[in-house]
Amino acid sequence: MSAKPRGLGRGLDALLPRSDGGSRQMALAELRVSPLQPRRVFDEATLSELAASIAEKGVLQPLLVRPCEDGYEIVAGERRFRAAQQAGLDRVPVVVRELSDQETLEIAIVENLQREDLNPVEEARAFRQLMGYGLTQEAVAQAVGKSRSAVANTLRLLTLPAAAQEALEAGVISAGHARAILSQRPEDRDWALQQVVDRQLSVRQSESLRRPAGGAGRGRAADRDERYAALADDLTRFVGARVRVRGGTKGTIEMHFHDTDELQRLLELLGYQA
Repeated sequence: MSAKPRGLGRGLDALLPRSDGGSRQMALAELRVSPLQPRRVFDEATLSELAASIAEKGVLQPLLVRPCEDGYEIVAGERRFRAAQQAGLDRVPVVVRELSDQETLEIAIVENLQREDLNPVEEARAFRQLMGYGLTQEAVAQAVGKSRSAVANTLRLLTLPAAAQEALEAGVISAGHARAILSQRPEDRDWALQQVVDRQLSVRQSESLRRPAGGAGRGRAADRDERYAALADDLTRFVGARVRVRGGTKGTIEMHFHDTDELQRLLELLGYQA
């Protein structure tokens, strides 16, 4: 029988010790970014602001870490870690805990949700990761302090076409736009995305979108676009990074990466040697 979720949604204050709760100083060189961190994108402007504050006042809230093979893995506080690096610090306060992978992921999700740091697609991927540990949607909802319907609706975003997920992550469309696109037939969702972006439709306008009966405007170009969308999905799964394919007789293939480590991985996958 699976363990009953502990309800991390009650708040980080119940999980993370404060600065006087047994923290100690640790060298940045000993810390490792967690592969379970659901957040992929860090806003450079706000990171620079935090770095300036840390340079002046130091890191006020300890990072939560757990032992790993070659040091200590950051469970909560990666943004503070990155900002401390920018500020030129060589040590930060930490609290060390023995935590399982599932506990690590749950805490990371709750921290990001409470600070509204995750975009909707990152949130959906994080929920899917939790379900990979055998949790039901109900159990995930209890763990992160959300309703089951909210978790289910967020998970549905992962059924969007790759281009729509990319637009949602980049802030080109909102979660409301994404739900409107999901209400379309699967074969019309790329078309709906194009309408939303090109015409700068509001969420309400997007909800009223209906493709002309009989697939007006469809033909070789539409078939080609569908093939490109399917190819982009296949390539995304193959390389483990977002891929976009577009064009006509001539076109482009774009690969998107989040940091230099991911770029290096993609270059090695392509056989490029620096």
